Amino acid sequence: MTQEGLSGNQQAFAGVVGLKPTYGLVSRYGLVAFASSLDQIGPITKDVTDSAILLNIIAGHDEKDTTSTNKEKIDYTLSLKNDVKGLKIGVPKEFFGEGINEEVKECLQKSIEKYKELGAEVEEFSLDISKFSLAAYYIIACAEASSNLGRFDGIRYTYRTKEYKNLKEIYKKSRSEGFGKEVKRRIILGTYVLSSGYYDAYYKKAQQVRTLVMNEFAKAFEKYDVILTPTSPTVAFDIGAKTNNPLEMYLADICTVSVNVAGLPGISIPCGVDKQGMPIGMQLIGNKFCEETILNVAYTFEQAIQFRKNHKPMFFGT
Repeated sequence: MTQEGLSGNQQAFAGVVGLKPTYGLVSRYGLVAFASSLDQIGPITKDVTDSAILLNIIAGHDEKDTTSTNKEKIDYTLSLKNDVKGLKIGVPKEFFGEGINEEVKECLQKSIEKYKELGAEVEEFSLDISKFSLAAYYIIACAEASSNLGRFDGIRYTYRTKEYKNLKEIYKKSRSEGFGKEVKRRIILGTYVLSSGYYDAYYKKAQQVRTLVMNEFAKAFEKYDVILTPTSPTVAFDIGAKTNNPLEMYLADICTVSVNVAGLPGISIPCGVDKQGMPIGMQLIGNKFCEETILNVAYTFEQAIQFRKNHKPMFFGT
């Protein structure tokens, strides 16, 4: 499943473990592309151990994917060590500011204290990229989606309208009937930012911001082994609650899109529940190809809090 297929905040909403590997570690061959430079396949599991086992299976070089990296095979289950003593964890203060639910913030603060108890060195620092990452992400994602989704024309792939008089009507009616409002909105936005006269102002600038985001993360990883943030600013909301407000819906991704923009590995794990029993997610971000580190840090925390044993989210029992 791609991170666009089930985004990081949705993993937090569901109380499961979601791993997004470094861009290029897992082949994208056979994936139905949304945004080619952002899409990355990763496992969604009940715990960190299963995540490591699945990563062992899916990671590796693939000649059919030009973005696939040819790296030596690693056994990621060997990184599941219950020990974070001396490990340096950075906590970007910007990810805990305005818009973060108080119960989410409180739960993450408790998680930070737990890491300190376990022997990790935790330090707050400034990583002022979240708002820029979100804007860059949606410009790049929509631009690439407008191109990738062009293949769904009623001829080669998926849905075809039942009533048509000519080829033009097949294209028009198939796409009009087959795509939902949000998909159409993203295609229109993507086509706009790629159009003549707007390419430099939007798409090119978004790619420049992307480079800045990558550089800021690189600086942070000179000092820290892992960066800790909320996965989502809130717990799960009612289905359809933000359908009429696309901007508010996009802001729900503010904590996770930086990882995709920079091509870094990240893992979302449940760290507690709110007063209503809704799961709260914690995100751990690693440097490129440092999946072993984030799996180790996630596993140690998981063993310490025993989430499924000690917390009972309202929609699953075990």
